[in-house]
Amino acid sequence: MNFPICRFLLIPAIIVVCGLLFADEETLTQPNKLKSKVRSFGEPSNYPMLVYPEDGPVGYLTSEHQQRQPNPATRRRYVDTPTPETIAKTATIRSAVGNSDASRTVQVSDVIPSDSSTDLSADFAAAPPRMPEKTATSPKIASKPPLPPELPERLTISSETARLRPVPEPSTTENLAVDPYHPPVRTAAFQGVIPGETTLNHLNELWGEPLQKTTIDNSLAHLYSTEILNHIEIIFKDNVVKSIVVQLDEPFPEEQVREVLKTELLKAKPVLIPDETGQIIGEVFPEKGVLFLFAPSEDDGLFVKQIGIEPVSSEPFVLRAEATLNDQPTEAQRDLLDAIQINPDDAKAFWLLSQVEMMAGNVDGALIYAERSIKLDERRPAYHLTYVQSLVRMNRIEEAKLYLEETIGICDRYPHEKARALSMLGDLYRTSQNPDYEIAIECHSDAIRLAMTLIDHDNQTIRQTAKDVLFDAHLGAARDVAWGRWDKKEESIAKWISRAREITKDTEMIAAKRFSNEYSFKIAVCVLAAQVGLPEQEDMETYIDDVVNTGNDLIESTRDSILQRKYQWETSLSLYDAVQIFQLRKNYSAALKYGELTADYMEAGIRNRKSDTDFYLLGRLYFRLGAIHAIGNQNHRAAIEWFDLAKPVFEKLLPKINPEALGRLGETLVSMGVSYWMTDQREEAIRLTERGLKQIERGVKNKIIDESALSIPYSNLANMYRETGKTDIAERYSKLAANISE
Repeated sequence: MNFPICRFLLIPAIIVVCGLLFADEETLTQPNKLKSKVRSFGEPSNYPMLVYPEDGPVGYLTSEHQQRQPNPATRRRYVDTPTPETIAKTATIRSAVGNSDASRTVQVSDVIPSDSSTDLSADFAAAPPRMPEKTATSPKIASKPPLPPELPERLTISSETARLRPVPEPSTTENLAVDPYHPPVRTAAFQGVIPGETTLNHLNELWGEPLQKTTIDNSLAHLYSTEILNHIEIIFKDNVVKSIVVQLDEPFPEEQVREVLKTELLKAKPVLIPDETGQIIGEVFPEKGVLFLFAPSEDDGLFVKQIGIEPVSSEPFVLRAEATLNDQPTEAQRDLLDAIQINPDDAKAFWLLSQVEMMAGNVDGALIYAERSIKLDERRPAYHLTYVQSLVRMNRIEEAKLYLEETIGICDRYPHEKARALSMLGDLYRTSQNPDYEIAIECHSDAIRLAMTLIDHDNQTIRQTAKDVLFDAHLGAARDVAWGRWDKKEESIAKWISRAREITKDTEMIAAKRFSNEYSFKIAVCVLAAQVGLPEQEDMETYIDDVVNTGNDLIESTRDSILQRKYQWETSLSLYDAVQIFQLRKNYSAALKYGELTADYMEAGIRNRKSDTDFYLLGRLYFRLGAIHAIGNQNHRAAIEWFDLAKPVFEKLLPKINPEALGRLGETLVSMGVSYWMTDQREEAIRLTERGLKQIERGVKNKIIDESALSIPYSNLANMYRETGKTDIAERYSKLAANISE
């Protein structure tokens, strides 16, 4: 009896069909040769820590860092001030830096595999950009600020929520990430046959001779039939069963098939497999190596037409982790660790694990995993963008900007990743040591122009990523305007944010929770941060309430511990913006009120985080609140309550502080010493002042700090030792102070 050969779509092949591993031929045969700057995997992370300015992490208010005019030699200039019309009419897609590229049309070959298109901006706000100090004497650019372009009609706006396809299938437990049942990883057996283990001879002993023998892709295949299942296909490799394919005579509802196989699939959590258009074509059970292939159907529900079993591999774990990354990162982390154990060379697993580590606040681990993914596959733009994000989280802004500028060419063939890279580059130009707000807004405008060409792309992942970039780039442009020197910028900021709000109403993005879940929170954070560049307003509390309310909504929406702490931390960073704005405006009571609230969120969010940068920021917050009490309210006893919290943080991290920041930390310790002296804790005051002096002296020796910075600690120590009766030491410090004054 002859049977038609129905070739089973094996698990790796299914993923190829889904558009998760495809690449054009030229990309595969002629990969970009990067001049890689990443360290080898496993090399210890011994970079000196880049510390924050006085006001906080990458991007907070500070009296020590004034707004700088952009470098005239590198500044891009507009012929006229950018407007929505000029941005919308620009047809050429320009390069992020330097000269503009030649005009080009986006080709199908530009499409990147969707395994490189997971959202990279979801955590970018966790390292907020530096907000320049607003001063009365700062000159303004005598021009109108740029305005956003009109959104095209293709962006479907609706108040109704579109139906979300279940990818992955919803958990049967209340929250799998909190208390999951993690089934053992072992290939399923079928009638005693286990792919990857059962030999040809053993199969013959179990099942007897097949009805037919044939060859499929140079592999031996045996066909069997039973009373119930007419077509069972066994494929061999090296005389060992490679896969089992069961072709059903007619499609059966998925839940019925799963019930029949419940013994093998007990507690196994499947992940549904979409094709590049978003249609569900199958589902896979990673722990068991079982795959269901669905038949096309006009009815609601999923109908299985084919069942396959293969040895357990890493790809299904990675596929499930990608689907759960943004709402169950703890469970995704388990899957990715399983995937790496199965296949230590799975680049995508390392890339996704880097994103989980960033969510969890383990920036060192995130950087190592990102480096490993690049080492395994340097052609994927998303891997490089995640590496850049890791550098940003470590406050290595200049290094991140340089790396992105050098590697952005990798994105040329992948327009949605190019748009993401341009938006990220705009953020880096705004937050760099010498910010250039004009280049920043050009990068964001370029990102918007490119993303607009992709919002009706046939590939769902590319289309959604483009819309997400539109959202991020509009908020980025709003910050560029807020912190730059533009005249009459209130209207421009409002329009950029308004356009971002319109994008959040797109029906497809409402359904794509991995992108849109945090949109309301991100808008609230941006609105609050923009206040630094606007005239003082009476309703600052309204903006703060929006941040707290949307942040709490996110915290309460999940029981995943990684996500909860991530949202607590990001809420605290935005509240820290408010503290610094109030302090700048000399509203000390409001600064203290919201500073204490910031500390509550920050202390909750920092649990289990492994970032020295984050702990340093917490120490800066403690010091800031103490300084407000000491300087603003002349209440030194209240100040030292906060300084007692800041001291152990600074002293623990002192060996890791970047030499360029030692002077600033030294001045911090000297300032704290004054409050301890004023509360009669003289020994501690002298100890802190001398330790601070030592850091300042190191900075002067390395020519990082001006020698005049030594005057205050020398004078303070001279007075302190004189008051304690140690006149010889006091005289020595007095002479040192006098020499500085001369």
